[in-house]
Amino acid sequence: MDIIKTLAYAGLGLAAETNDKVKEKFEALVESGKKADSEGKNLVGDFFKTIDSTKDDFEAEFNKNKEKLEEKFPVIKEIEEKFNKTKEDVTSKYNETKEDVTKKAKAVKEDVTKKAKAVKEDITNKVKDTKEDVTKKVNSLGDSKKEAKGAK
Repeated sequence: MDIIKTLAYAGLGLAAETNDKVKEKFEALVESGKKADSEGKNLVGDFFKTIDSTKDDFEAEFNKNKEKLEEKFPVIKEIEEKFNKTKEDVTSKYNETKEDVTKKAKAVKEDVTKKAKAVKEDITNKVKDTKEDVTKKVNSLGDSKKEAKGAK
């Protein structure tokens, strides 16, 4: 059993040491990359500039090819126009419906709030009236008991 325990601890120690060394090496590589970049090579900045210019070139080439396809196949342009029109119609209808539903929800909320306040007020008044009625009856009973005691 001691051998298994020893092997387990050795494995755990190896994992911990490996983890520490990997972290140190990673941090060293990051620092080295920052140092190389700051020494005027500016590799990271150049990389992203290249990506941006490539993206612009790709978009320009794509649009040029798209125009050529639309010239050869006019139906493509018609489909795109119909799609855009449908998209605008759906978006417009969605916005109108959303606005209508929002107005209706606000109106329902106001109505429910008014009704809830009226019910609350009605219940409060009924409780108040009941309390006053009970108080009068209790007082009346107390007066009746006093009169009955006084009559004895």
